[in-house]
Order: sequence, then C-alpha cells, then structure tokens
Amino acid sequence: MQDQIPRSRWRRLQTQNVTILAEASQPQPDLVVIERGIGPRHGSLMPCEIITMVVEVVSRTSVERDCGVKRSVYAAARIPAYFVIDPIMGRCVLLTEPTGDAERADYRGQRITKFGDRTPLDPLGLELETEEFEVYGTARPHRLP
Repeated sequence: MQDQIPRSRWRRLQTQNVTILAEASQPQPDLVVIERGIGPRHGSLMPCEIITMVVEVVSRTSVERDCGVKRSVYAAARIPAYFVIDPIMGRCVLLTEPTGDAERADYRGQRITKFGDRTPLDPLGLELETEEFEVYGTARPHRLP
C-alpha cells in the first residue's frame, strides 16, 4: 500500500507514535500519512492535528483494538481518515468524518471494499489497487465493522 501513495505529495511514516492530548496512550498505527512539508522532521511522535490518514492492518490478535478501540481514539483525535486493511475478512474499510468525543467518538463516513477491488482513498486523491492483498486463510471471521 505504501508504495501506491505518491512521495511527491505525501510523507508515509511507519513506527510513528501519534500524540493525542486527550489520551494517555500514544497509539502506533501501521502507517501514518501526512502532507509533505508539514510536521516534525525527526522523532517518533507525530501530532494528531497534522495527520491526514492513519492505517492499521488487522491481525488475528488485534481485531478488537483496530476495529473498535483505535477507531474511537482516532475519531476523538479528529484524524480525518482511518483506513483499516482487514485480511481476516478480505476487505478494506475507509472511515471519514470524525465526530463525538472520548469513548463516544466515531466516524460518520464508512466505505467498505473487497480485496481485489479498486479502493478510492478520497483524502489522498487516489485509488488503491488491492489485488495483491492476501486473506488469512485460517482466521475465524469477526463481526466488528
């Protein structure tokens, strides 16, 4: 996925902790996307106010955290887009329009696409190719959004 996001416009950062003033924890998404030329040049902390999109890849042990807890945390931080790649269910979920506060925060907009379908990432102005995304063959399906 990272290689499909143009470096000329976006910084694609891994192992970045996200600083959220209202949260005691500092979540570490699988990928943080910010506009090139914005934000600190060095360090492992990225202020949530400058983030355009965070990405999480669901694993067998992170379903509840990625699809539930982090969804609320990122929405409360007003991160404009939260993109979840879910190899268990074979789908991508783009969440937009954060609203609410604290544990009640959520995203109003939700677009679900199947692996193999072109996935619009409107916040980045591109369509993501997902045909190379693979499904976990032995994982039990979940019901979380």
